Amino acid sequence: MIKSIKKQFGQLTAAVALMGLSIAAQADAPQELEKKLTAIDSFKADFSQVITDEFGTLIDKSSGHFELKRPQLFRWVVVEPFEQQIVADGINLWQFDMDIEQINVSSLDQTLANSPAALLSQAQLDVAANYEVAAVKGEGEGVLIYHLTPRDPDALYEVLILEFHGSDLVALQVKDNLGQATLVDFTNVTMNPEFEDDHFEFEVPEGIDVIDSRNSIEGAALEKGDF
Repeated sequence: MIKSIKKQFGQLTAAVALMGLSIAAQADAPQELEKKLTAIDSFKADFSQVITDEFGTLIDKSSGHFELKRPQLFRWVVVEPFEQQIVADGINLWQFDMDIEQINVSSLDQTLANSPAALLSQAQLDVAANYEVAAVKGEGEGVLIYHLTPRDPDALYEVLILEFHGSDLVALQVKDNLGQATLVDFTNVTMNPEFEDDHFEFEVPEGIDVIDSRNSIEGAALEKGDF
């Protein structure tokens, strides 16, 4: 999927230049994308991720699994090359780097603001108000690739690309303001799986250092000595 989405990104950019108009002006593209996204109440998949710099040089490569449930609940687990967990519990965002035995916790609202994760996890969507959207058909039946440009000048990224096979989200690409690109390929996709109520809770393991970046503590009183 990563090769496909990179190829489609190049084709889409060339098409816009040659046609002299914005494909994002397609009237129904934002609405169709919003329907696909709002139909995802929960999501589960394995992932492989590649990060490159502005010159296309490989910076990082990782793999693991991803689980999501609206609103604002997700678990991103890196298995290779270094174990890491990123967990959103609806209030806080926890990042657990297992190799250095350290946890960072921040306010979820502050962290998700203007980020691609908000599009997949927030309760309410208004794609047309927040993005210019272009849609192109990919290779194969039922393949659609959406090219999103944030309207917010303070957004953390320039371009977000989502690839769907039918209703399944199978790949995404994010290009940030410095030219760094992150490409994620989803496999073994399960749409709208059931999760237990406590599945996205995060428990701090005993003896692990916690760096708390929240301005205020919500939901639970966390004292320095608790960890």
